[in-house]
Order: sequence, then structure tokens, then C-alpha cells
Amino acid sequence: MFWLATVGRAVDETWFAPAARALSPAFRQIALREQLLRQELRTLPPAPLSQQSERVGYHSRFASNPNVTKWLQLDLGRNQSFDAIVLVPVDMAYGNRPGPGFGFPLRFRVETSDDPAFSEPRLVAAFDDVDFPNPGSSPVFLPAPTGTAGRFIRITANRLWPRGDLALFALGEVFVLRDGLEIGVGASVSVSDAYDSAPTWEPSNATDGQSVLGPPVQIVPTPGNGWHAQIAKSPDVVKWVQVDLGASIPLEEVRLYPARPKDFPARRGFGFPLRFRVEASNDADFHQPVMLLGQTQEDFVNPAENPVFIPVHDVTARYVRVTATKLWERNNDYIFALAELEAYSGGKNVAFGATVTSLDSIESGSWARQFLVDGFNSQGRILNLSDWLRGLSRRREIEQELVRTDTERERLVGALISTSLRWSVGAVLLAAAVGVWWMRRRAQFRRREVEALRQRIAGDLHDEIGSNLGSIALLSQIALRQPGEARADLEEINRVARETAASMRDIVWLIRPDVSAGEDFVVKLRETAALMLAGLEWEFDGDHLVRPLSLEWKREVLLIFKEALHNIRRHAAARKVTIRLADGKGEFVMEISDDGVGFDPNLPSAGHGLTSQRQRASALGGEWQIESSPGQGSRMTLHVKWDAPTQMAKH
Repeated sequence: MFWLATVGRAVDETWFAPAARALSPAFRQIALREQLLRQELRTLPPAPLSQQSERVGYHSRFASNPNVTKWLQLDLGRNQSFDAIVLVPVDMAYGNRPGPGFGFPLRFRVETSDDPAFSEPRLVAAFDDVDFPNPGSSPVFLPAPTGTAGRFIRITANRLWPRGDLALFALGEVFVLRDGLEIGVGASVSVSDAYDSAPTWEPSNATDGQSVLGPPVQIVPTPGNGWHAQIAKSPDVVKWVQVDLGASIPLEEVRLYPARPKDFPARRGFGFPLRFRVEASNDADFHQPVMLLGQTQEDFVNPAENPVFIPVHDVTARYVRVTATKLWERNNDYIFALAELEAYSGGKNVAFGATVTSLDSIESGSWARQFLVDGFNSQGRILNLSDWLRGLSRRREIEQELVRTDTERERLVGALISTSLRWSVGAVLLAAAVGVWWMRRRAQFRRREVEALRQRIAGDLHDEIGSNLGSIALLSQIALRQPGEARADLEEINRVARETAASMRDIVWLIRPDVSAGEDFVVKLRETAALMLAGLEWEFDGDHLVRPLSLEWKREVLLIFKEALHNIRRHAAARKVTIRLADGKGEFVMEISDDGVGFDPNLPSAGHGLTSQRQRASALGGEWQIESSPGQGSRMTLHVKWDAPTQMAKH
């Protein structure tokens, strides 16, 4: 019965757990196993936030039957030994299904060979007898048998991932590891077939180093953000930074870690150049450089926080230099920044603590040359790549096993309770105890359901709307490269897509359960003003709300606020904007004024935006007033009543 299963889920929180352990050896084994798993889980790296970039991964053509074979094959260029192969899933939403684990095959095998036709394959791992549990956003770490080597690696999917009436095979990244190094990055990729939609879907994405995982870091306080060149007024300014390894050393790999500074936490890939080259040399002036990576002919897709892996073969050098030839746009200016530079030799980062020189540099606060080689990116301590991937894969396995043990525990407890009810004279007492527990826990279950619903809504907004808007922006950017009279329209499409994506992020922020406090909402208004009024002189005089606010109230007020700032930015030609928040006799008062050109609020052309704002205010039982005339600026005032008495303390 359902209520027996409910008791099974909560036995560890009730008096029944000791009885179950005493009466059932199987239950004792499950409880011990769960305890050991949770202890191990605490030692593993936490699951990272999604770092899915524009380069999502590889996507096969659709099949009408999931039992169709499709494959993806890597060419390492030469026969090489390797320790492990790691399969990283894709994060791409479809319909009502959240994005993590999109396209990961239900059954598959991994093999290596010395010839591309795989006439004599050597097995690395096989999961083709039963369906493999979907890994979500976690990597699948597959250790290779001792002594495994080969030039070609093939992942064969023989039962595809179902998508409605169709089926497909998709992967975000394939890591090939040896001694902690990524030797598969940039490997040539061939496939049985492909659904090509560059840059989102193409086979080469499977070895570009960019994935949903992001950088291998432990989130801890960091000494600084990294290195930052002096700010430029044009993107076409050359900047460079280099490290001195102290001696001429055989190089195996170079890694560049993008920045995500603490004062710009939403800007992943902060300052990473659009075009650049990476060179090695034995002289500090680079008179005879060796090119390690040349990315100077076309823009590099921003990697977010993903490290950029650069494999190096047969190069011995003392200096490594990164030269930016097209800078990253910040706010009407252009910069070049990196969180960390690593150079590997003998499986060790020989750039750690090296001497750093540069064409120019910002040496203050959290930006300095020494932070480029301190073992940290902007967010935490950099970990060994192989150990980090293995730990994330093990976390996935433990979490899946905990689900299975929980199900088995429910079954055992349900059977034990059923037996007790039939044969024990204490059946009535047990039923009463279960009834009391059920009443006590019912409210908690309801709260969990509501929280899960909020998280699903946030996920749907991020994955579906965010993905669609990203596609619009991408298509408009591609079209902008083509000459023609439609450029202005395409620029408008691109701008609207970016603004709409920002609005979507605001909505996701609103429905997050950890941002219901009033002080968080005032901070959100201040941050929104900082973004929308960048370049203008503005003043924010706000009060500090000390009680939670309803989602609907915050949503309507935020949308009124953004619409007002948008109109000022686009139409007012203002130089200064003043924003004031106050508690006026039990109601929230927001006043926004500017010194712009003003307008006649009674004109038909001004009606739609003002009507929308008045309707939102009315929905909250409030009023939105506009005072303006041509040449006299404007003042907009919102009066909204609280649902319950609210106190405000001066911030």
C-alpha cells in the first residue's frame, strides 16, 4: 500500500528504524551500505553547475527505431597509450524533459584499434547487455585495461536515446586521459552520420575541450581573479602575456583558464580573447617562436569557464606566450584577461609559480601577474583533471546506487510492516504511530513538491526559452557577417534576443526559492539599474525590506521597473536618472525621475507602454503615475499596497 511505502521512505527518521534493523538482516545490510556510500560521497567533488557553451556537442541523425547502431570515432594521429576514456553528456532540453543527459545512449561499447575500419578492435568497456542509467550532467569515467594503446577510439551506440517517436545518439565531449593529461583534444572525429548545425552540433565539438562540466576546480577562496591587461578602446589592439619556465623543457600540454571575476560573477569567460595565438620559444623576445595554437583568422567561441586544452608534440621551450589579436568587449571597452595558465611536462604543471611578463598589466586588487600561475582560477583551486573526472563519475554511481537502496529499503520495510500488522498484537499501536507520523510529515512533503515545481519551472525557462533565444542570437550573428541592407534589422534582432535572454534570467531569479527575502529584491533592483543605465549618471536611494515578498508582487514590480528604465534609456536622451524607494504609510513607493527630453503622456504614441505599466500596478492594487512634458524630463511614481504590514529599515 502507498502509506506503507511512505513509512519505508522515512524509517530513518522514526522509531521504526531500530526495530527494522533488529528484525531484518537484509535491512541492516542496506542501512550499513547506505552509511558507507554517504561517507564516501562526502569525500568526492561536488557536481559543477552547467557550463554548456554554444558548442553543445555531436548529434547523430534521427532514427525511427532505437535499436539502430551509430558510432563516433576519434583519430589520435598516432598510436598512443591511455589510462581512461571519459564520456561527457549534453545539456539540451527537449519538450518537458530537462536538458542533462540528452542523447546519451542506453547501450554502447568503447573500443580501440590501430586501423580506422576496426577490423581487429580491442575492447575498453561494454554496456550492451542492459540499459545504462542516464548520467545526467555527470561524466562517465571508463578506466582502460593496463597497457591499452591505439590510434583510433570508437564509441558505438547500439541502443539509442529515445526522443518521442524518434531516437538519436549525442555526446558533449570525449576525454582521452594519460597521466592526467587530455591527449584527445582536437582529435579528428568521424561518425556514422551527423545532424550538423554549426556551431551547436557538429562532430568536431566532441573533442574541442568544451563541455557541460567546466573547469576542474575545488570552490574555495582564491588569492585573486587572475591576470588582466590594460583596458583598450578598440578590439584590434595586440596584447600579450608570457611565462618563463626557468629552463628549456619538453612540453606536453598548455591549458588556458578563462576568468570569472568576483565583481562580474555572471560573466563567464571574462576577457577571453576572440582571436589569439599561443607560441613557445627558447628566447624571451620570441624571435623564433613555435606555434602551438593559431586562432587568428576567425573568432573563437567563448569557452565560458571551460579550460582551453592545447596539446603539444615534440616541442622543447623555456617560454610560453599568449598573444591576443582581437580583444573581448566588456562595456564599451575591450580587455584581455586570463585566470590561469598551465604548462605540463612529465605530467606536472611546470608553470606553477613561474615568472610572468606582459606587454602591460593591471597590478591592483585581485588582478596581478602572479595570479596567472598561482594554481587557482577565479573561483577555486585547480584540481588534477583525471582525479576530478573520476570523482564526478563516482559521485554519479553512488547517487544512482542510493536511489536503488532507498527503493529496496522501502520494499523491505513495507513487507516487514505488513507482516507485523498481520501477526503482531501491536498492530493498532503501529497504525496509530504511522498516522501521527504521516500527519506531521504531510506539510513537509507538500513544501518539497512546491519547491520541486519551482525548480522545474526555472529549468524549463532556462533550458527551453534560453536555448531558443541563444539560437536566435546565433542566427543573427551569422547573418550579420553577410553584407546587405538587412544589417540594421538583424542587429535589432540580435539586440532584442539578448535583452529577452536577460529578462528570462530575471524570471528564473524571481522563482528561485532562496531569493524571497526583501533585501535580495532591493539588491536585484540595484543590479538591474546598474546594467540598464550603464554609461549614465544615476542615483539609487533604496530602503531595505526585512520580510519575504511574494513571487507575483516581485514579478510585477520588477517588470514595471525594467520597462521604465528601458523607456528612459531608449527614448529620454537623459544624462541623469534618480531612483528612490520608500515605505509611504504602509505602501511601497517607487519614484523614477530623469532629466531627459520629456514627452506628452496623452499622445497616442505614448499609450501602449504606459498602459502596460498601469495594468501591472493595478494588478497589485496600486497606481502608476506619469508626470512629464516636452523638454522638462519625466517623473514616474508607483504606489503599491503590501499584502500584510511590512516594515522597512534604512539601508
